[in-house]
Amino acid sequence: MTGMLASVASIEEAEIVLDQKVDIIDLKNPRLGALGALDLKVISSIVQFINNRIPTSATIGDIKPNDANLSMRIISTASSGVNYVKVGLFDVNAPNYFINIINECSKKDIKIIVVLFAENITNFDSLEPLMKSNIKGIMLDTKNKAHKNLCSIMKYERLEKFIKLAKSHNLITGLAGSLKSEDIDRLIPLKPDYLGFRGALCSKKNRTESIEGIAVRKIKDIISQRDTISYESILNKEVMINGTMA
Repeated sequence: MTGMLASVASIEEAEIVLDQKVDIIDLKNPRLGALGALDLKVISSIVQFINNRIPTSATIGDIKPNDANLSMRIISTASSGVNYVKVGLFDVNAPNYFINIINECSKKDIKIIVVLFAENITNFDSLEPLMKSNIKGIMLDTKNKAHKNLCSIMKYERLEKFIKLAKSHNLITGLAGSLKSEDIDRLIPLKPDYLGFRGALCSKKNRTESIEGIAVRKIKDIISQRDTISYESILNKEVMINGTMA
């Protein structure tokens, strides 16, 4: 079953998406980039407000994979109490330094989700060392929110390959990147663990505006309906196959 991830920037927005029963709340500052980080005090206050009612994640900011402060940013974000720390890989050729930091932080019981950017990926095979590291999950997103969304940048076959590769390493999978309601029908059959949204939930469909409950409800309802149909279709196919074989 595919869950809905909603990115929020405040307690007020967290309350809105909680009311609409999203599956995971992601904490980030959309005004500071693709993975802009909120102030640690803000992250902590939102985590306390959510109070383990559903899982949470938080971004560490748009920093380079060889940044000397990478480890510190991961550890400090984790100290806020979030369930997952999201770390962007802004250079797809993951340097050993990046993977080493990921592995060291994982030893501290920090669950890390690495975020890849569709604009940067040319060869999924190069991701094998990263997927074999101690990360908990991996997401595919877009870096430039002002241009095309994920479905416009990456062909369906490549999205499918990404999900299958990640699942073969037992990783949590997610797809995001200026997704719209009309993208859900196309992506649900891929069976990602989460579809991530921000702009589609906001006033004027602008990711830097405030989240609106009615927009959250619309996306959540579509995901739930399509996911149920997809699951029932699989069951029906299995019944037909078993019946034929019998």
